[in-house]
Amino acid sequence: MGDNLEQIIGALNGAVGDYLRRTGNGLATPMQLVRAGRPVAIQADAITRDGLSLAYPDATPRLVVLVHGLMSTEIVFRMPTPPKAPIEPAEPHDEGAPDPPEDYGTLLARDLGYTPLYVRYNSGLHVSENGEALDALLENLVLAYPRPIQEIALLGHSMGGLVIRSACHAATDKARTWLPLVKRAFYIGSPHLGAPLERFGNALAWALRNLPSPYTRLVADIVNLRSSGVKDLRYANLRREDWEGVDADALLQNRRHPVPLLAHIRHHLVAATLVTDPLFSVLFGDALVPVPSARGQAKEHHRSAIFPQEHVRVLAPVDHLSLAHNADVYALVRAWCEEELPCSAGAA
Repeated sequence: MGDNLEQIIGALNGAVGDYLRRTGNGLATPMQLVRAGRPVAIQADAITRDGLSLAYPDATPRLVVLVHGLMSTEIVFRMPTPPKAPIEPAEPHDEGAPDPPEDYGTLLARDLGYTPLYVRYNSGLHVSENGEALDALLENLVLAYPRPIQEIALLGHSMGGLVIRSACHAATDKARTWLPLVKRAFYIGSPHLGAPLERFGNALAWALRNLPSPYTRLVADIVNLRSSGVKDLRYANLRREDWEGVDADALLQNRRHPVPLLAHIRHHLVAATLVTDPLFSVLFGDALVPVPSARGQAKEHHRSAIFPQEHVRVLAPVDHLSLAHNADVYALVRAWCEEELPCSAGAA
């Protein structure tokens, strides 16, 4: 029941999270670290060293930060549990506490010694607002971490990948401690060039609003209640300049400002498609994000950085949600984490 309620609240935040925050509703989720579903070491809006030491008694110098996507929580990363054949025990025995669910974070901890950190946030806010909040959270984390940090890896599913990019951009003009420690970033099904479904929603609402009927205008107003986070997915907005002072419901206007890729970070992308046919895979992708968008194959009109395609993989047949808890995706992430990186400044 607890997990179900958290997922419902996560979905509600994604749909109308900006309204929840604007009205002071207690269901609005703040940017926070969570462990086993509970906030970690928050005291007066700051992360404390004592709190981190208690939450992560086996903290290692390598961190992986996992950021979920729209209308979701960190629960989305849980790997599916294979069905077990019924076994007749010889005699009754105490099963003890169940093993914690596996996900990309726990598997990286087991296999490569990373300490997994899970971020939960209000995905209905603008991507740039969540990027700024993640920047502040990571800085507080690094300053309070109980031991020196050698490396930070960032892993985002769907919108989570955009929030990661926005956080890195927000940190570039500041004397941040955390940003030079980031060596790898993983974008799992992230719509770097935007999402066609949101562009369709924008066009539908605009058309309804311009019909000479109060009823269709009412429907358009209802459609336009979708959150700022959802609307940012139209063209994958990452910066405040992309949305401040403009009409969010104007018809298909890309006001995006480019965000360069940081050279000291190795960027890895995973895309998916439901079918193996090349034409249909380009058109439909994983059902929500087309393959070119997840691959970051930008052209001039996209106003986006071009991702190096040697660090891109496309999986099939896989749907968008399954990318967050897929054994093949984890195998790619692990292999990339095992690759040697060129020496760079900033490691502690």
